[in-house]
Amino acid sequence: MSRLDARAKATGAQRYVADLSGADPELAGRLELYFAALVRSTSVHARIVRVTTEEARALPGVIGVYVAADVADHPCGRALEDIPLLADDRVRFLGERIAAVVATSRQIAEAGAALVTVDYEELPAMVTIAAATALDATAIHAAPWSYDGAVIAEGADVNLIATREHGDRAQVEAILAECAFQIDETYRTQGVHQGYLEPQACIADYHSNEWVRLWFTHKATNRLRTMLGGSLRLAPEVFDVQPIEIGGDFGGKGAPGEAPLVVELSRLTGHPVKLVLRYGEDLIAGNPRHPAEIRVRMGCDELGMIRALFADITMNSGAYGGCTPAADGVRSAMEFPSYRTESFASAYRRVYTNTVHRGFMRAPGEAQSIFALESALDELATRAGIDPILFRRNNLLATGEDDAQGAHWVEHRGVEVLDAAVAAFAPLPVPEGWLSGVGMGIYSRSTPYVPTSLRLVPTASGGVCVEVGVVEVGGGSHTAFREIMSEALGMRPEQVEIRHVATSNLPIDMGVGGSRTTATFALAADIAAKAWHNRARDDEELLLEVRATDVPLVGSYCVQLAQVAVDPETGEMRVLKITSGVDVAAVINPLAHQMQIDGGTTMGLGYAHLEDLDEHDGHVWAANLGEYKLPSVRDTPQMQTVLVEGSVGVSDANVKGIGELTTPPTAPAIANALFQATGRRIRELPLTPERIFHAIHAD
Repeated sequence: MSRLDARAKATGAQRYVADLSGADPELAGRLELYFAALVRSTSVHARIVRVTTEEARALPGVIGVYVAADVADHPCGRALEDIPLLADDRVRFLGERIAAVVATSRQIAEAGAALVTVDYEELPAMVTIAAATALDATAIHAAPWSYDGAVIAEGADVNLIATREHGDRAQVEAILAECAFQIDETYRTQGVHQGYLEPQACIADYHSNEWVRLWFTHKATNRLRTMLGGSLRLAPEVFDVQPIEIGGDFGGKGAPGEAPLVVELSRLTGHPVKLVLRYGEDLIAGNPRHPAEIRVRMGCDELGMIRALFADITMNSGAYGGCTPAADGVRSAMEFPSYRTESFASAYRRVYTNTVHRGFMRAPGEAQSIFALESALDELATRAGIDPILFRRNNLLATGEDDAQGAHWVEHRGVEVLDAAVAAFAPLPVPEGWLSGVGMGIYSRSTPYVPTSLRLVPTASGGVCVEVGVVEVGGGSHTAFREIMSEALGMRPEQVEIRHVATSNLPIDMGVGGSRTTATFALAADIAAKAWHNRARDDEELLLEVRATDVPLVGSYCVQLAQVAVDPETGEMRVLKITSGVDVAAVINPLAHQMQIDGGTTMGLGYAHLEDLDEHDGHVWAANLGEYKLPSVRDTPQMQTVLVEGSVGVSDANVKGIGELTTPPTAPAIANALFQATGRRIRELPLTPERIFHAIHAD
């Protein structure tokens, strides 16, 4: 079955927030639509001495110029509310919002913003993890424990946002001392942008303190209402977020972004206000993936069986911590769900730095830690004199075993997926004179589900319209919903309509993310179908709030093999082939499923050796799409997928997550292949030609 949104997107008919205007029915009949532009900091860390706005205010067409004193003074955030709507006494990163200009056109607003001047008193900039956590570090926030949602106590270490520990470190240390082989290495990853095509955009139409309508590039519209209510001190129900598709998310469109500010601008002007970021703004001031430093200590016995692991993880959260949905961190693959070990412990912290605030990106926290973990596994295997693939196979969990944190999955199919990927892989020819190697990376994750709600409305033709709060972010979720629901109801797919509705129409939805969307809807469809068939009347509507319980914990494995070729004279590396073994239950839509596999792998490829915000001294130097190297068709290697069928999923539809499964193992597979080709281990991403050249020619 083709995608429901395919024709509109292929023909350019699909409308996004940036396409809406005052002539659209949604806004027609209201007051004139105004446009906003932002004045951003040109300093990394400084006190704001003066903001001069007179020249901008005098520009014909400018409605107003607004600074921190004009807007709500309570900061915003997803869980930790520490992000000011406009910087007040100081700026904490280059690109931070200082002022907003509202005008009758976007061009005039941007011209006005260019006329605003800011005088600064420079402060010491803490732009690296080491600088921000040093004993003599300057505090980026005076009292971070005072923010709503803070999880640290007064007097915590300077620039600390959150910390947590797991396991018995003393036990790990004791066992490591007994191990026949061990490693102790640190791995580093860079900041990267989510790379969505549609930039951040928002329209706010403030009617009163009882009703505000929004169109916003956001994937969790009900949760957005809570964020807005917390920042603007209004009831969440006041905000009615309108249904509109998103042109790509990949984790980057779950933060409050510019929405609280745009609501305030609409309130101040009495008109609906529209703000669309230029892509350069998105790159320097969005909420990109956290850079990380991860120290791994791991040991095994003489037979190559892992006995102990300690992971020390530090995430660079940038100037603010409010772009992630949990103040105490991001999900980390150092939970160690794939392999057995006698003892496991981890320490995790998030720290403030004077860099752009960080958010979520596909498999948040896990892309970083899987690069470290799977690189470390290769290093330990090499030290033990065991083939890295065999080393992994011998240590993968089997069905019936609990993981290092005590979680019990219905089944573990890592060995089966590994064997299938290895059997299918065949290397490609290599250019003459080039070095070649093959590396492996493995990743596993459970399939989560969250509460949601939906309404079933009978149609005149005998079918059903299913109203959902789930945003279509580009992955084809609404198409999957139709297929799942038609199967559950015993109808033809064309009898089922999926309709995304405003937040005022349904009571709850936790939004898209975490590879949970299809599983969540499938569980809801089971309940909805039973209720539909048990209706008292054929014309009865059904409104259902679904909170599934007693659902088995199912997990999925992805095993990737990557082949690289390296020119020893220049350091150029080409990724020739990636084979992905994927653990699957039922596949609802094979084409969309394959697109998720290929798309996730391509994101991992970019992370491995192409993408880098190129952050130095607090500046994002790759601030345009010429410098920021997203993978293109020319960069994409031959991709091979091996579906290992027969797994157990959730719901009657028997589904499991796929959206984030293939991204994390790609970078370590490529790094491990690079080591096999050159004999040189590079522990920092991206794997650039310069790094490869210097590694090859070191000594």
